[in-house]
Amino acid sequence: CLKILVVINTAVIPVAGLGTRLLTLTKDTPKEMVPIFTRSFNEITLKPLIEQIFLNLYDSGIRNFFFIVGKNKRSIEDHFTPESIHGLKKKDKNYKDLLEDFYDKIEKSNIVWINQNSPRGFGAAVLNAKEVVGSNPFIVHAGDAFVRDNVNHIKKIIKIYEESDPEILFYVKEIRNPKSYGVVKVSKINSFHFNVLDIEEKPIHPKSNLAVMPIYIFKPSIFDALLKTKPGVGKEIQLTDAIQKIIKNKKSVQAIKFPAKNDCIDIGTPENYYLAITISYKDSIKKKN
Repeated sequence: CLKILVVINTAVIPVAGLGTRLLTLTKDTPKEMVPIFTRSFNEITLKPLIEQIFLNLYDSGIRNFFFIVGKNKRSIEDHFTPESIHGLKKKDKNYKDLLEDFYDKIEKSNIVWINQNSPRGFGAAVLNAKEVVGSNPFIVHAGDAFVRDNVNHIKKIIKIYEESDPEILFYVKEIRNPKSYGVVKVSKINSFHFNVLDIEEKPIHPKSNLAVMPIYIFKPSIFDALLKTKPGVGKEIQLTDAIQKIIKNKKSVQAIKFPAKNDCIDIGTPENYYLAITISYKDSIKKKN
């Protein structure tokens, strides 16, 4: 029978975390607003990480954005509110081009802010979007995940999802000691693409060195699994626990691997943020539009 291709045009972006490991910077500033280097209009620029994530998703065809926000995240909403740029002078042309491009993409998008009153885990954040995402597959992209190759990682996961049609597809990367991550046990499809046989959040004895990175494509069945998921590690609703329920129901769960260890970085610690800043600057110097 003819396979109907479902266009993935929706993203859920959790940005409700407290960012306590980056205090006191994150006392009043969301960690998702920390600046990283990018190259835009052939100039090295600084952009908030969450803006770059939005642009990557937009340039991959996403038009519906559901941000899961919490306390002290108002500056993110303010940043995504277009303002007049008529007062900028000719010498500010690059800055004007950047804002015009950003604002144009905001205007062409459907952006919804969903408030999460208290952080109860990544799974609980995703569950907040249950009533709005509809019946089609959707992307979940953490607001604090820095990825090196800009738009390419989004296009890649969408392409593989469309080819394989699993219930769930997400990124992993090799980490020497992955005890503080979700960890998967897999069987190979090829050198970078796997069937996921088991997933566990922050295991004492990891079954592999493949750690889950917070970039996923889900079918809406994940919401039913989350509703049945009890608080786990840290007394929070863990997304990995819901994924494990899908695996136990014999549904196809797959993963693709980032090629290098620094291709995706959670900027939630000072060391990781320094690494992201350093890498983004070096990449911006090398890259030419």
